[in-house]
Amino acid sequence: MKRSYVLYTTLCAVVVGAVLCYIFVFSDEEIQRQVASTFEKIDIQTSHQTASLPPVEAAQDDDDIDTTDALEQINQIDEVYYSDTIGAYLVITEQAEFFEVSGNGTRVNSVLQLENSGKASLDDFIGMRMIKEDLVYAVTANGTLVTIEREEGRWVERPRKQIKGLVSEDRIFGLGYDRESNRLFMMNRLADTPDLELLYIEEREIELETPVDDKSQEESTEADTSAENTEEPSEEPSEDTATENVSTNDNDSTETAASEDAPDNGRNVQEEDEKKEPETEWMLDSRQALSADGMSASIQQKFERFEGVGLVERQGRIYVLDSEELVLYTVNPEEGTINGQMVTPRVYDSTGMFLQDNEIFAIVHPEVFDLDAFVSVD
Repeated sequence: MKRSYVLYTTLCAVVVGAVLCYIFVFSDEEIQRQVASTFEKIDIQTSHQTASLPPVEAAQDDDDIDTTDALEQINQIDEVYYSDTIGAYLVITEQAEFFEVSGNGTRVNSVLQLENSGKASLDDFIGMRMIKEDLVYAVTANGTLVTIEREEGRWVERPRKQIKGLVSEDRIFGLGYDRESNRLFMMNRLADTPDLELLYIEEREIELETPVDDKSQEESTEADTSAENTEEPSEEPSEDTATENVSTNDNDSTETAASEDAPDNGRNVQEEDEKKEPETEWMLDSRQALSADGMSASIQQKFERFEGVGLVERQGRIYVLDSEELVLYTVNPEEGTINGQMVTPRVYDSTGMFLQDNEIFAIVHPEVFDLDAFVSVD
């Protein structure tokens, strides 16, 4: 009897404890998000260990440099992006060099020197994003969008485009991608204000205008009307006329044969036109103001001196770092809100951020490429 009492009492205590634990701990949305994030990190790391992707090699020419031990080339880092898709780091330096570095940080897979002269000289890069495994976008502080694509095993640069719709008061930084709307977005700090915005950028086809010459059209119409009014009644053809008609019919048959070949030629020209990709441009689509009403008083004071770097997306949230004030800000795009929390002093004077294995890293030593120069801010 005594053993049964102890057993039932223990079982009752366990059940009650589990219920109370769920009610007071795991029912909290923030805790559930952290637990889900932990399991997601474990899944990503496990998948990388079991099925690591081989490094993508650049096509080798006689003039290509040996990229086996070329990490010393990477200095004065401007932007870093880690791609889970290809398991590699993408790096842009202040010398406008684009590098692909292996996931273990020991080998340069590919190098691309971006053109940086003339009227289209590049400003400081403020964001980079891989859209697909063969397509990368990077943006500069003056709103120039640089497109880098993989072609036959190597990275190449496409024509640059200036983002239209930005104004001189905009202070843009960071670069993200909204897959649902197929739009790029950036952060913007309005000059001399504490206001922050999300700027959404959309790619649109350029509509080629084909103006019609009204004057020539009217003249053509008048000529047709005049020809109809001056037609004479037909008479029975004479022998000479009949001869001329026979000759004309021969010519008509020749012209008809020639015209039968014309549609094929026209069809070929049309097919060639269809193969050409339409001209596009990137334009500002919308501005979304961010509310900072939910911030604590201490974070609010630091937010008034906001100088953000980096832009990282994770689980529907956007993270921005102010390394001068040592605050990591979290943006909820759906609600249009921003909040912040203090981070460790190790990220002071950081130049940017990137996401790797669902963990946020800050770039704290941009002088050289070294995995020890990246510090976790989670």
